[in-house]
Amino acid sequence: MSNPRPLHPIKQKLTPLGQLDECIRQTLERGGPDKQSALIYLELRHLHPGHYRDHLLECLTSRLLPLLRPADHIFQLDSHSVGLLLGQLNGTSHALLAAHRAKTLLHDVSSDELKLYPQIGIAMAPEHGRDGEALIDAAKIAAHQFAEEHIGVYDPDRDWLGQQLVRLEQPLRNALYDNRFHLAFQPQIAPASGAVSGVEVLLRWEDELLGSISPYEIISVADYLGLMDQLTHWVIQTGLRNFSQLRLAGYQGTLSINLAPNNLRDPHLAGFIGNAMAVWGIPAELVTFEITESAVIEEFELSLKHLQQIKQMGCKLALDDFGTGYSSLAYLKRLPIDELKIDRSFVMQLAESAEDRAIVESVITLAHRLQLMVTGEGVEQAAELALLQQYGCDQIQGYYYSRPLKLADLLTFLAKPR
Repeated sequence: MSNPRPLHPIKQKLTPLGQLDECIRQTLERGGPDKQSALIYLELRHLHPGHYRDHLLECLTSRLLPLLRPADHIFQLDSHSVGLLLGQLNGTSHALLAAHRAKTLLHDVSSDELKLYPQIGIAMAPEHGRDGEALIDAAKIAAHQFAEEHIGVYDPDRDWLGQQLVRLEQPLRNALYDNRFHLAFQPQIAPASGAVSGVEVLLRWEDELLGSISPYEIISVADYLGLMDQLTHWVIQTGLRNFSQLRLAGYQGTLSINLAPNNLRDPHLAGFIGNAMAVWGIPAELVTFEITESAVIEEFELSLKHLQQIKQMGCKLALDDFGTGYSSLAYLKRLPIDELKIDRSFVMQLAESAEDRAIVESVITLAHRLQLMVTGEGVEQAAELALLQQYGCDQIQGYYYSRPLKLADLLTFLAKPR
C-alpha cells in the first residue's frame, strides 16, 4: 500500500470542520460568564484572474495565522471560505477589532503580493448560537447582508434572510422535490407590428399553507441553501418543454430564461443546456439567457468563460436591468451579449422625467451602434410605449400588453388577432 500524500503545510494548521461544535463548547466553557466567543466568517467572493481557489485559500489562511492565539482555531468551511473561532473576547467590539486586523493582514501587503478583499461576517457565541451550524449561518448572513467596508456583524432584528430561511427552507426543499413550482410567461412585443416576438420565463410558487411566495424570496433562500443550480435546471428543463408545446401550436418567437449569479459558477451549465435543447428539439438560436451585471462581476473571468460556452452553442445572451449596475459600460464591450434590457426604473418615469428620456434614448442609440437589440421593461402606459417607439426600441415588455401568463392563457393570448 502506498503512503498517504502529506498534507500541505497550511492545511496542517486547519482544525477539521467536524470538530467545530466541540471547539465551540470548549471555548465557551473556558470563557466564563463575562466572556464571549466569536465565529468570524471570511468569504472570497471575487476571484482574481489567473488564480485558483486553492491558491487563494492558502494565501488567506497563511496570512490569518498570526492573528490566532494558542486556543483559537481556523476552519476551512468550503471551497471559498474559512472561519475563525476566537474565544475570551470582551464583546462585539473586541471581535470587530479582530476582524479589522484580519482585513489589514489580507490587503496591506507589498506590491508584488496578491491583495485579498473577502466579505467578513461576525457572529457572537452564545448570543447568536452555541453550535457551528447556527454560528456559520449567522456570520454568513452578516457578511452578505450587513457588511459595511467588507465587515458585518449579525443582527437578528435585521435578519430578513434568516427569518425567510426559518419560514421557507423545508417547504422550498419539499416543493423542489415534489415538483410544486410552475412557470409563467410574459409576452415581449415588437412595437412596429404588435406581434409577439418573444416570451420570458418567470418562476412561480403558490404554497398551500404559505400562499404565494415572491420570486425574490425563492431565489434568495434557494441561493443561500445551495439549491440554485438545481432550481435553475428545473426552470430550463420545464421552460424548454413548454416552449416545444408553444412551437407545436404555431408560435414562432423566442424564449428567454433568467440565470442567477451562482449559475455562472457551474461548469456543467452549458452541457446541461445543450442536452435539454436536444431532448426537446429546440434550435439554440431561439433561446436567450438573461443575466444581470451583478451576476457577472463577482467572478468575471469565470462567468465570461461559461457565457462564451453558451454563446458558442448558438444561444443568445441578454443583459438584464441595464443601467442599474456600477460598471455597465466597462463590461459591455467584453460580454458576448446580443440584447440590452432597459430597467423599468428608467421606463416608468419616461413621460415625466427629461433625464430618464435622455438616458433611455442614449442607451438605445449606443446599443444599436453595438449591433444589440433593445427591450424596454416594465412598460405600463401608452406614453411610455410611444416614447420607446420614437427612440427605436426593438421590443416591449410590460403590463401595457400583458401580465405574466400561465401556458394555457398564453396560448389564448397568442391566438388573438393583433
